[in-house]
Amino acid sequence: TFLTEVTSNTATATMLLPILAAGAEILGIHPYLLMIPATLSASCAFMLPVATPPNAVVFGSGRVTIPQMAKAGFVLNVFGAFWIVALMWTLGRLVFAIP
Repeated sequence: TFLTEVTSNTATATMLLPILAAGAEILGIHPYLLMIPATLSASCAFMLPVATPPNAVVFGSGRVTIPQMAKAGFVLNVFGAFWIVALMWTLGRLVFAIP
């Protein structure tokens, strides 16, 4: 979630997914439990204008400052990370039939 504030979400996912797949194998858990939350979190960039084009548009309006974006975005990132992981470890197990 926080890495995509300064890097491309595609690059972040491309870099992290193989590492998470190997980590899941070492931990003895299904790879989806780590990889799906990471993939979804890569699209959660709310803190900085450079993170996504919509953020740049909002900042470009002149009505929001970078500190305001960072403060609100931090809260959204924390809540987003929590909910993505929580939903994957509960509902995701049901949807993907993961024991």
